[in-house]
Order: sequence, then C-alpha cells, then structure tokens
Amino acid sequence: MVKETGGRLLGDVLLDRSSDVPLHRQIYLQIRTHVLNGQLPGGARLSSTRTLTAELGVSRITIVNAFEELCAEGFLRSRAGDGTYVGEEWRSQFAAEPAPVRPVLSARASATTSARGSELTSHAPASWNPDDAESFVPSQVGVDAFPVRTWKRLLARHGERRDVDMLGYGDPFGHRPLREAIADYLNDARGIGATADQVVICSGAQQAFNALALLMVDSGDEVWMEDPGHIAARLAFLANGCTVRGIPIDDDGADLAAGAAVHKSGRLMFITPSRQHPLGVTMSLARRMEWIKWANENNSWIIEDDCDSELRYRGPLMPTLFGLDRSQHVIHVGTFSKIMFPSLRIGYAVLPTDLVEPFKAAVQVIGRTPSTLLQAVATDFIRDGHLHTHIRRTRRLYLARQDALLAALRDQLHPFIKAELVDAGMHVIGWLPENIDDQLLAAQLADRCIYTYALGDYYLKGGGRPALLIGFAATAEERLPQAVSHMVRALHHIGHRW
Repeated sequence: MVKETGGRLLGDVLLDRSSDVPLHRQIYLQIRTHVLNGQLPGGARLSSTRTLTAELGVSRITIVNAFEELCAEGFLRSRAGDGTYVGEEWRSQFAAEPAPVRPVLSARASATTSARGSELTSHAPASWNPDDAESFVPSQVGVDAFPVRTWKRLLARHGERRDVDMLGYGDPFGHRPLREAIADYLNDARGIGATADQVVICSGAQQAFNALALLMVDSGDEVWMEDPGHIAARLAFLANGCTVRGIPIDDDGADLAAGAAVHKSGRLMFITPSRQHPLGVTMSLARRMEWIKWANENNSWIIEDDCDSELRYRGPLMPTLFGLDRSQHVIHVGTFSKIMFPSLRIGYAVLPTDLVEPFKAAVQVIGRTPSTLLQAVATDFIRDGHLHTHIRRTRRLYLARQDALLAALRDQLHPFIKAELVDAGMHVIGWLPENIDDQLLAAQLADRCIYTYALGDYYLKGGGRPALLIGFAATAEERLPQAVSHMVRALHHIGHRW
C-alpha cells in the first residue's frame, strides 16, 4: 500500500469490470479486507474521493457509495473538512502476535447417560401444537412468505437425477457446490474470509452444537454461556456432561470481565454476538475484540452462533468474530432455518482448518448431512440470487409485522406487558410486572392454546426480570390485533386485570 502526502492511495484494489458485483461493492469489500488484516491500520488517512476517482478510474459517486457503507459499519470515519480515516478502534488490534497455541482436541470418552437424561428433561422447552394454537413462538418463521413456486422449479431441476452423487449417502462434509455457495455468500454478506474447505454442512445448527460438544469437551469440563442464553446449545453441553457457567449480559453483550471475575478459564465459550439470544443485544466491536483476545491468551475456543444476523432491520451489522480472529480460535455456526424454512434442516459450521476433519468425524457419529437433493436445490436457490431477494422481502415483511404487534400490545395489553422495538430477530421482549412468575404464566397461556416462551426458561438458575418472548414473524400483519386479543382473553380467564 503506497502512502502519499495527501493520504493513502488504493493501488492494490483490483476491479473486475466484467463482474456482476457493482464496482462500489468491490471497492467496499477490498477496503474492509485491508482494514481487517491490518493493511490499513487505525487512524490511517485515505486520499480524497477525487484523487481515488482518478487512481481507480471510476466515478466519484462510486467511491462515495463505498465510503458511506464503510463509515456506516465503523471501518472508516469521515472528518468534516479533513478527509476520511480508518476507524481508531482498529489502531491496536493488529500488533505482532505470537504463533497461536492450538487447543488439544479431546481424546477421552464418557458413557454416563441417566443423570444427564434427568437434567435434560428438566431443561427441555415445552412442546406445542401448531394446528391448535395462537402462536407467538419466537422461532416460528413466516412460511407464507417463502417463494414455493421458485423452490418447486428448482426441485424439479434435480428431482429426476439418478446418479450416485444425488441418491447415495453423499459427501460427509456436505454437497460441495453448496459449501462453495455458502462460503461465497458468507464472504460477501458477512466478510467472514473462509473457503469452501472450511465449511461443513450439518442438519441444522443443533447438530453442529451437538457435534462440537462431543468433539471439544469432556464430561465435567466447564463451558461458558450467556445467561440468559441459548437453550438448545445449553442442552447440547449438558448432554455431554459439561458444567455450564453463566456470563451476564450488559448493553455491549456478554460481559467477559464479569464472567472472568467469578469463573475459572473455560475451555469452550458459546456466545451470540450478532443478536444476543434471547435479549437481542448486539455485541459492540470493542467487546468482540476483548473476547477474541481472551480466547487466544487462554487457549480457549469460542462458538459464535450467528443467529438471525440476516434479519436486521436497522443499525450496522458488525463483523463476525470469525472474521476478526486471526489466530483461529473461533467456530462460526449458522443455519437457513430462519431465513428459508425450518424443515429444510440445513445448517453449517465454518471451522479453523485444523478442526475440519475432526468435526466431520463427530458429525458422522451424530448423524449424516441433510438430503443431498435438498442441498442441491438450496445451492441453486443461493447461486441464482433467490436467497438475497427473499431476505430483502422478509426484512420488510417482518418489520411491518413487528410494528403491528407492538401497536396491538400497546392498545390492548399496556401496562401489563411492555415491549419495545427490536433492531433484529423475530421476537420482542414483553416485560411483565415484577410480581409475575413468567414461567407459570407461559404454561397457563399454553393451556389455552396461546404459545410463547418465558424469559425465565433461558436463565441457568432462574432470576431475572419476568418477561415473555413474543414472536411476530409467523402471523400476518392484519391478523396480529386479533391474535393479541386472544391473549387478552386468556389472561383475563387466568385472572389478570390491568
């Protein structure tokens, strides 16, 4: 990178004018990569947009569009009358680092089951019947929005194939074209910086959690998790006999300092930085760097569950921990259950290179990859641009449904339930009066076919302010007032008045 007196030029930004990717997007992606890998350090001043227009041979509006997107995500900072600089928070993140010490993979086995079975039963979420329900379940997606005709056409493209690749057991890593499509998608949408060889297909995110618990921790090992935190991931670790330690949540996400003050170093840490599950907090960039630094120094692993990252309605989408971590101590887990449909059962893990083979072995112990036919259809759905189109449409749809739910809650349930706008995800937190037992209330509502989740279910040892997780994605905008009125009637029947 050449530094000029007027600011740094971008001579190593290479533009492919025959590509379908717009020029401003190509510039954005390459500058972001230079910042993440330290080629553009914090505080570095870039040349003016007019200078870069001549240097790169593009229009000034192309440079401006790229810079605006980078500024919105915190990679660049614009100073009025002074120019554009790399954000200061990147200044100290790329100092020389010692060669990482790789955590040794677990080699011991455990055969105990009955005590774990009892514990798993006590933590398992309640079941519900979607055919006889007013569902506010947070994980329910808007299946009415999925482009089934497009899916049917893509399914027909592969449905008559008789080759062994399609009808056999399939690649234990997952369908290679799908792994390539996912790597391209994540590199573009999340700047994750991974190859297809680092992607392993799973039967949903839960299989990835189970495989990682089997692979990376032994019975009795300590695992750190957010508290309140992800129930399904907690069950995976409990099933493997682990001791789960809770990390409190503040406005910046999982509070590392608070956890480290009371727990000894955990071998494995599970966090949801994009949208903390269930509270919805987005982890700050500074906190992300703290977690990465701590994992590297303590020779620990981080599982990053990127749940609902695509369903962001406002605010910047922060870089992934995987993309920020240069020492490869982060495992990135994602799924298509929330942005396509849950029964597809296609998830993925993006792994450090030395974990790919061991993880494949663990996945095969738990169960094979999803149907190769469905993987092939999903590949085309991504590559043909349908996924991007569907995500954009879903964001608009879910935002409108969230607005309708909040309006109905204000009109019909205030002040008994108080909820605020969320920036991402598929549920709002409905805060209850302090004297309410949210777990009992959720059970009473379920008895009357009103299904939601209690926030208390997500805490390791109870406590916390009572609230309900109220999902909005699965109910049509125009029907939400009626759905809330059903909840009102159920609450009155239980004996609550306000």
